[in-house]
Amino acid sequence: MKTNSLYIAIILVTMSCNLFAQDNSDFIFFESRLQTLANKILTASNDSLKEEANKLLIEDVEELLLIKGSFHYSFENVDKLSIITSPDNKFKLFNWVVPKSNNTFEYYAYLQFYKKRKKEQYYLKLNDISSYVEDEQKKIFTNGDWFGTLYSDIIHTEFDKKEFYTLVGWDGNNSSTTKRIVEILTFDENEEPSFGAPIFKMNDGTRTRMVLEYSKKVSTNMSYDTNKEYIVFDHLEPLEGGEVGMYEFYVPSLSYDGLTFKNGKWRLVEDIPIFNSKSQDGRQAKNIQRGLQEK
Repeated sequence: MKTNSLYIAIILVTMSCNLFAQDNSDFIFFESRLQTLANKILTASNDSLKEEANKLLIEDVEELLLIKGSFHYSFENVDKLSIITSPDNKFKLFNWVVPKSNNTFEYYAYLQFYKKRKKEQYYLKLNDISSYVEDEQKKIFTNGDWFGTLYSDIIHTEFDKKEFYTLVGWDGNNSSTTKRIVEILTFDENEEPSFGAPIFKMNDGTRTRMVLEYSKKVSTNMSYDTNKEYIVFDHLEPLEGGEVGMYEFYVPSLSYDGLTFKNGKWRLVEDIPIFNSKSQDGRQAKNIQRGLQEK
């Protein structure tokens, strides 16, 4: 495992420092840059062009996160990467995916924070280690390591004076299967993040995150219903002839399952009604997923 110093970039910015001058025109400029570069990453004809655009995007995001006011700007005109804010405004997540020619995916993410009391903003760069992690539903990641995913929703819950941020996401995985992922993000007293927690109560035991893997040939849905407070997703079953665990044959059935947060745990509930909610639609991440799936 590489050291924390190689993978975590934490830059502390105080509002009293001599920061870059900014107004809305600066943010409009960066919106255009982010949209253009992220689109190149998704549509470029080869990996070299994608890597070139990705390096520029990383530079732009890191510069943007230094600018006073960037935490509070909405970035509503950017839909080629996911930019979402936690419901309690504790952090903002900048998140995107780089599809590779070998049908694998690389993920990038930055957590941006703003402390009202000290009038400080800072960010932390996450390190995607999903390509060499096995049994990911039993692992907890720290030191900036993270199981790379493209996120659409952040759900804030509390239990026993501890705060949980549940991230709902998508992973293109490989040429045979796709994954839907529900992740747990927590912070320690030093604001250091930890990904994964043993709070998913499933039929086969307790997991640190929930991963649903299914055939690349089908689409599935997963979303958070804010009214009913359920994470709702398609129930998956192997096609006739497919064996349990052969996820390239898993497809949605005509029923839906869900997760509900009770007594500090996300608990599986099977065969639930479909709930519709427009309060959190994960527009940016879903647009990216749609573009990747239509290629």
